[in-house]
Amino acid sequence: MNVTTQHVTRFLDSTLKTDVFRDTSNNGLQIANDGTVSHVAVGVDASLRFLKEAAKQGADFVICHHGISWCDSLKRIAGLNYELVSLAIRRNIALYASHLPLDAHPQYGNNAQLCHALGITRLKPAFGYHGETIGFMGALPQAIPFRAFCARVAEKVNKAFSSVAFGPEKVRTVGVVSGGASDMVTQAAELGADVFLTGEPSLQGYNQAENAGMNVVFAGHYATEVFGIRALAKRIAEKFRIPVTLIDFAVPY
Repeated sequence: MNVTTQHVTRFLDSTLKTDVFRDTSNNGLQIANDGTVSHVAVGVDASLRFLKEAAKQGADFVICHHGISWCDSLKRIAGLNYELVSLAIRRNIALYASHLPLDAHPQYGNNAQLCHALGITRLKPAFGYHGETIGFMGALPQAIPFRAFCARVAEKVNKAFSSVAFGPEKVRTVGVVSGGASDMVTQAAELGADVFLTGEPSLQGYNQAENAGMNVVFAGHYATEVFGIRALAKRIAEKFRIPVTLIDFAVPY
């Protein structure tokens, strides 16, 4: 089977339910190529460094959680926009972006994969964001000390995590929303979480945690959002039987 850009795009659109989500990211195929796909590369951010590395690896189709088209961000193709778009076109690289759809997906999504890595089960979709439900509430098999949960995060997600301990000493119910969701601490408290796991720390999140009496772990925006594209890479390789490369820069933030 000769794999085409249309084949991969249709599969991703269908699997991730791309058209269902209202998002500031213009999810889906953001840049086309000549229509053929022989090597896929996946990564968190469609940065210049990522696109250059994808080209070096010989990729002609890339999938990113953070693409290059947000609202009207490509209104003018100049400056950095020109560099990104022209590089992709020169090297015949198609770019597919999946933001909220990849956060929320119950199998390949960042949050579902985070829960799986941390041993969190009994998952229920939770956490509203601009009319979409993007995270999960779940539970550990048994209550463990908060410090033990933090040690698990350090082992499975990111050693460079930070945390605040305003909640119970032992935790079992866990809320998970990857990336920049520190403003959802109050939602986690209202949902009955013992601990909330997200990516970037913020003063707002700290204050919400203190006010609500919540334990929060900030495990890094990038570190919590490499999980989805890693799972997607495996599925793409299985589906299309072509090389798929994960380009992971291990950004600590």
